Amino acid sequence: MSFSCSGHFTDAVRAFRMLDQAQLALAMNKTVMIVVDDSRRHNGYCFASRIDLIR
Repeated sequence: MSFSCSGHFTDAVRAFRMLDQAQLALAMNKTVMIVVDDSRRHNGYCFASRIDLIR
């Protein structure tokens, strides 16, 4: 899965924020819901267009 930090499918700032949210959820042992678009791929990885923290 890719957040497209290079800016191919979204701007780089948004991609880094999604990555930060994923890392924060991992550090806090929280669950996330990720919307994956498998029609857009970056280096063979599906593009994650959204990430939400589950309370």
